[in-house]
Amino acid sequence: MNRYEAIKAVSDEILKDGVAEALFLKGSIARGEDDDYSDVDLYVVVRDENFEAFLKKRIEYLEKYKPLINWVEVNFVGPQIVGIFEDALHFDLYAIKPDAIPQTGAIKVIFDENGLLTEYKNEPLSLTNEQLVRWINNFTYLLIEFEAAYMRGDLLRCFALFSNEYDVISLLTRHVYDQKNSLLGSKNMYKVIPKEIHKEYLEILELATPSTILMAMKRLLGLFEKTLLQLPNEIQTQINKEFYELLSGRIYDLEF
Repeated sequence: MNRYEAIKAVSDEILKDGVAEALFLKGSIARGEDDDYSDVDLYVVVRDENFEAFLKKRIEYLEKYKPLINWVEVNFVGPQIVGIFEDALHFDLYAIKPDAIPQTGAIKVIFDENGLLTEYKNEPLSLTNEQLVRWINNFTYLLIEFEAAYMRGDLLRCFALFSNEYDVISLLTRHVYDQKNSLLGSKNMYKVIPKEIHKEYLEILELATPSTILMAMKRLLGLFEKTLLQLPNEIQTQINKEFYELLSGRIYDLEF
């Protein structure tokens, strides 16, 4: 698959219609981190008077590259087509109005004749302190769910809860070592964290099996506690440590 060939084909067709005020890319391509497995995030800025007409032609625009084998419509920052081409390229086509251009993360401008993007803010993809505290408290709460599932012998539920907790710690670790992109969590995190931390993550994953899921969770708690110590004091003072110590202690006391 050729993501750049797809970008050119789709962009050229949109620009030919003259309805776009601006076109730009976000995601890994805009950050210069893309590879052969990256998807495409193409944003099209369209004024009110052309908006509905543009929405009706999105599939036609996309298929100027190749036929789509599947697509769905969602609404994230605006109406969005999530499409998969016959060569398995994942292409997200966003439609946004000039007053609703998202200002987070790097962009790569394709077209901006009227300078709508000249004052783009490029705000970091970082978690706020409030979000961090909320994730930490949610992590703590799910420990009681894990204990109950383990005691019932419900290993499928244990694995689901472990996966959720693993994702939360990825957000925290990303925040410690790459704060501006902490919302990306585990995505390409191995590129920005110390090798010993990456090794620890992999060792924990190796333990995520039905017979050793409790050991994996205990190791995960140890990593969680080390990561908490690296967060700023203004976050640590907002954490309900008594609540965490109570529930984590119950996990540590569980027998294999």
